[in-house]
Amino acid sequence: MIEVERISFFYDPRRILFQDVSFRLDKGKILAVLGPNGAGKTTLLRCLMGFLPVKSGSIAIRGITDSAHFWRQVSYVPQARSTVFSYSVLNMVLLGRTPYIGMGRLPGKKDADIALSLITRLGLERYAEKPCSVLSGGQLQMILIARALAKEPELLIMDEPESNLDMKNQLTILDLIRSLAEERRITIILNTHFPAHALRIADKALLLGRGRYLYGDTGAAVSEKTIFDFFGVHAQMVEVDASRGALRSVIPTEIAETI
Repeated sequence: MIEVERISFFYDPRRILFQDVSFRLDKGKILAVLGPNGAGKTTLLRCLMGFLPVKSGSIAIRGITDSAHFWRQVSYVPQARSTVFSYSVLNMVLLGRTPYIGMGRLPGKKDADIALSLITRLGLERYAEKPCSVLSGGQLQMILIARALAKEPELLIMDEPESNLDMKNQLTILDLIRSLAEERRITIILNTHFPAHALRIADKALLLGRGRYLYGDTGAAVSEKTIFDFFGVHAQMVEVDASRGALRSVIPTEIAETI
C-alpha cells in the first residue's frame, strides 16, 4: 500500500530530525510510530501527506495518481485542538463526505446515514445536533476521527488519536482502529505516546529518536531494550490474560541514569 524509501527531513541541516528512514506497509495493516517528544513523529506524518517536502528519498502510495485522487483515498486525523467551529457535530462529520458530493450539491441520505452511523458507533449520537464548540477535547477528537472515516479512505493517518481520551474511550478508539484494519482492510499509520497501545493493535512499529530509527514487527520492535534505547527509561514487559486472549504490555519503572 505504502512504501517509504530512505527519506530524510530537517529544518536546520545541523539538526536532522530523521534520516534514511525506510518502511513498507501492506494493505489492511497498522503501523505505530513511537518516539520521545521532538523526535519528528508528527513531521514524519506531514511528510507522508505531502505537507512538508522530504529532503531526500521517496514516498509511494499504491494507486494514487494525482492530488485529487490522493485526498479521496487518504484521510488525516490531526491532534484535537480547542475550536470555535459553529458546525454541528453532524455537519462536521459530513465534511468527510465532500469528495463524494458534487459542486454546489447538498449531502444526500446516504451521506447522512454514513455520518450518523459513525457518530453512533463512537457513542456521541446525543451530540449530533450540538455545535462542536461545546465538545470536550476528547469528544472533539472522536468527531475528527468520525469525519476522517466518513470519507471511506484506503489509507488513514492519525496523529495521537487517543490523546485527550479517558481509558474507556481510549479502548473504544483502539478497538475501532483494529476493526477498521481487519474488517475494511484500511491501512492505518498512527503516532502514539503509548508503547502499550502499539503492542495492542499495531502490526508494525517505527521508533524514531536521535537521528536513528528502528522498524519491524511490533512484538520485536517494542521491547525493554528499545524502550531504554529510544526513551531513556527502564521498563518491564508483561503479559496478561483477557477475554480477547493474551495481551502484552509495557510498564515503565524508572528513568535511566544515562540516556
